[in-house]
Amino acid sequence: MNFKKLSRRDFVKLGGAAAVSATAAACAAPGEPQVVKETVVVEKQVEVEKQVTSVVEKEVEKVVTATPEPGVTTPWGRVLPPDAVSWDKSVHLHETAANPVHLDAARDIYNGGAPLNWCTEPLVRRNENQEIVPALADSWKVADDASYVEFHIRDGAKWSDGTPITADDFVYTYKHLANPELANPWAWYYYDIKGFQAYNQGKGSPEDIGCEKIDDFTFRVYGQNGPTPHLLSLLSYQAAVPVPKHVAEANPAHWADTIEGYVASGPWKPVEWRANEVIIYEPNEMYNGPHAGGIRRVIQPLVAAGQGFDAFPQFLAREIDIHHLLTPQMVMQARADPQLAPLLHFTNNFQARYLQLDTLHPPLDNLKLRQALSHAIDRETLTQQVMQGTMIPGYSMLPPDFPAYNPDLKEIQRFDPELAKSLLAEAGYPDGKDAAGVQLELNMFSNGRELEAEFIQQQWQQILGIKVNLEVLEGGVWGQRRADHTMQIFRAQYEYDYLDPANMLTSLWKSVNEKGSPRHSWINPKFDELVTEAGRTADEAKRIDLYQQAERILVEDVGGIFIEHEVIYQIWWPFLTGMHPDKTGNVIFRWLDIARYQMYIRNDVEEWRPVPS
Repeated sequence: MNFKKLSRRDFVKLGGAAAVSATAAACAAPGEPQVVKETVVVEKQVEVEKQVTSVVEKEVEKVVTATPEPGVTTPWGRVLPPDAVSWDKSVHLHETAANPVHLDAARDIYNGGAPLNWCTEPLVRRNENQEIVPALADSWKVADDASYVEFHIRDGAKWSDGTPITADDFVYTYKHLANPELANPWAWYYYDIKGFQAYNQGKGSPEDIGCEKIDDFTFRVYGQNGPTPHLLSLLSYQAAVPVPKHVAEANPAHWADTIEGYVASGPWKPVEWRANEVIIYEPNEMYNGPHAGGIRRVIQPLVAAGQGFDAFPQFLAREIDIHHLLTPQMVMQARADPQLAPLLHFTNNFQARYLQLDTLHPPLDNLKLRQALSHAIDRETLTQQVMQGTMIPGYSMLPPDFPAYNPDLKEIQRFDPELAKSLLAEAGYPDGKDAAGVQLELNMFSNGRELEAEFIQQQWQQILGIKVNLEVLEGGVWGQRRADHTMQIFRAQYEYDYLDPANMLTSLWKSVNEKGSPRHSWINPKFDELVTEAGRTADEAKRIDLYQQAERILVEDVGGIFIEHEVIYQIWWPFLTGMHPDKTGNVIFRWLDIARYQMYIRNDVEEWRPVPS
């Protein structure tokens, strides 16, 4: 089969063209008046005396309203637009993912994340404008003092096996997530829930966790420190999903090891899983929520966990329909191709990329040394030349437009090579050498994203005269060493999980033990005090001020060296459509919002690729 090649016509839609027949008008957009030409009798004259009857006819224009053809109706009752492909051909080839170890994404998004957004549903989600909207909960209310959020589960919500989803599932869920025997690597995310951290660290009881059943379909989640204004936002995260008590309680560690044992709460359910090859999702017909999908079958290729792969050739071969995060090299290739360039989509992302330093051990316990390193990175050259505009320079943890972002922090870690050299000398390493003339040597680790790390390695060696060893680790090894705090310097990144400074400041940087935070070897009691106070302050202006004070400490004390913020570049074939534009008019596939539920397959799909069975 010859597939369609892109042309500019593919991106210009002709709307409202006059039809030339009533049949053509019937195919118009729903409810749109169409001008059609009909031959109608407008005058009749009979001449009786001559016994001649004549009929005069005129061609006039008449406005009629077209009757649209019915769109496809999905098993969830959603009626798709008229240009949707027939339901039997509605197959989406999603981009490749790492093979999951199990399907319990709530417990472990790293090892169970593949089915997360297809098969599960949190209480609330965010729409394309980052506004919180109902999901599994149809209503909620925040306590006057922000100490709890009370949720009501929507009527008729069921697991894919037909069992009702109840408040008991959520009471069980938080115990399950905090269970220290399950070693949940994402447990720290929920430490703002009352009693969660204590139980997770073996210091408390599961019965002390702050999730209270009010009735079968109503429950409350309590904050750890009383008022917790960001609690609702925290629970809008994609992985803050329920666990089926009736299935998981009997075997918490292995209930989701197979699709036969798995039950779904979201719009789809897994129907086939071939390890390291593919996972396939089809409609969960028990789903009755507000985010009903528009696709019958989702096919997602899998590769072994830890195995690197390049999905761009798959996209070009039309083996996948979308690539949601292009590298600089891919962006360059797409921009240079007149057929691909019009398909690019981009947006600034709420993500920070930075260097984390082991500030608790020599030599990086030396503030002057940390400051010198922070001033010896040319972020403009890095982002615009090396990263090809897929990043913007970053000088703080919070990205532009994120709540509490403070542009005044830019000067603190600005690029200034002469200042960097001066601070290095003050730190005891003039020209990069200690008092004995030994060259300072530092060890940096990366998990496969070498471009930034190699650039920084070169900058420090050229500007400061120090030696930097760069080691690239396999992703799993890198993640474990990060958790163990055993890397001197590592190139890190974090994309927001919920739209509040508590997420990117408190969750990541607040100390939890003598090693620092869950990820970072940095401790600052004043920072901890400020973010704790901000987290229980209901007054929005006051809490923003507290977070800004805390972030200034983080940047000035060089708890991390902040480098850049991401610009997401994406590409998808035109037959994948339906995603809503945000308030700026931009159309983006965001992992953390409802875009995937809006998507459907257009009826010209077979001009682009075959439809898999």
